[in-house]
Amino acid sequence: MSRLTQLRRIWLNNNVLTFQIKAVHGHMFNCCLAELYLQNNEITSISGALWHLTCLRVLMLHNNQMKDLEETVSELKNMQCLQTINLFLNPFAQDPEYRKHVIHHVPSVQLLDRQEVRQEERRHAFHIFCPERQQILNTLAFNTRAPLPLVGRKVAHGASTPRGTILKYSKYL
Repeated sequence: MSRLTQLRRIWLNNNVLTFQIKAVHGHMFNCCLAELYLQNNEITSISGALWHLTCLRVLMLHNNQMKDLEETVSELKNMQCLQTINLFLNPFAQDPEYRKHVIHHVPSVQLLDRQEVRQEERRHAFHIFCPERQQILNTLAFNTRAPLPLVGRKVAHGASTPRGTILKYSKYL
């Protein structure tokens, strides 16, 4: 199929009783593919098979047997055009953090498991998966860094603090 360079959509779904697709390997598909329908199969892994599909916009992988969320997401995370993903009815979808994990690691996704991704979900996922960066963002105010609190800090020896000047710190406690 990789030789079919004009191919934009592939439907390989519902093969549980006939062909039973269990894995997707290598460069099976051309890099210009925009839509890939692999739902209702017995696929256990997509590792190393889809990362080169840079134009992919729609990916349907629901109702398969994929168990490794990290492996699946790492395959999709660099796809900047991927907007619609269905992964429900896979064993890893039972994880309570599953949706947030996918939203955070595949930032281009607009529709996940037939539900629109809301901005609040993106913020919550960012808060969970990047707590250090979230803490830095919380100190920013109106595009400038907010002053740090003086609690627990020592002022440098000989520094005067007239109104409107910035304190210099010698050590952090």
